[in-house]
This record gives sequence, C-alpha cells and structure tokens, in this order.
Amino acid sequence: MVRTRLDSVVQVKERAEDRAGQALARAESAVTAARAKVEEARRAASQDYRSRADVSQWELTELAHHRALTDAKKAQKDLEALQKSALTVRASYITAHQSAEVVRRVADSRREEAVRELNRVEDKALDEAASLLHFRRAS
Repeated sequence: MVRTRLDSVVQVKERAEDRAGQALARAESAVTAARAKVEEARRAASQDYRSRADVSQWELTELAHHRALTDAKKAQKDLEALQKSALTVRASYITAHQSAEVVRRVADSRREEAVRELNRVEDKALDEAASLLHFRRAS
C-alpha cells in the first residue's frame, strides 16, 4: 500500500469521528433513558389512588398526585432538553464524519495517483529493457 502525507490527517479525522460517534451514542442512550423515565412518570401520574378514607388521607393522596404530575412535567422538560442536546451532538457527528470522508477521499485519490505513477515508471523501465533486448538480438 502506498502511503501519502494525508494518512496521518486521515487518522486524526477518524479519531475525531469515533469520539463524535461515541458522544452521539451516549446522547441517544440518555434520550432513551429519559423517554422511559417520562413514560414511568406519566403512568404514575395517571393512576388514581383515592379510596374511601377520611379527609386527611385524601389530602395526602392529592399532594402525592400533584407531586407525580410535577415529576412528569419535569421529566418531559428533561427529555426535551436532552433531545435538543442530542441534535447538537448529532450535528457535530455529521460534521466530523463528512470531514473525515473528505480527507479519506482525497487521500485515496492521491494514493491512486501515486500507484499510477509507479506503474507508469515501471512500464517505462520495462519498455526500455525490452527495447535494449530487441536491439541486442537484432545486432
């Protein structure tokens, strides 16, 4: 394999792409966990725990229900914030991926160019050797 001066740049860009991909995976994992937390909070808030009891028990149940609603709203806001940050992380991953892809393509084209040049030089040397052998046999 022919090495180019861009190979080290490709390695740096690929490492940055890998780091961005890992950050994206962490962000998407956090969004998934937050989504599950929202569903759990909504389920808890939607249940009615009131039963036949005295007023103090009802007040306690109402307070718990309000707390569950507050928790559900907070979980929803946290999910929305995580989704926004995940979009930012996704954009940075896309940028890193595109940057790495551009450098990879340039390095590949330079590598192909170098291989063509080496083949041309080799073909020229073989042609010269064949010409010398032909002239030796002819004389």
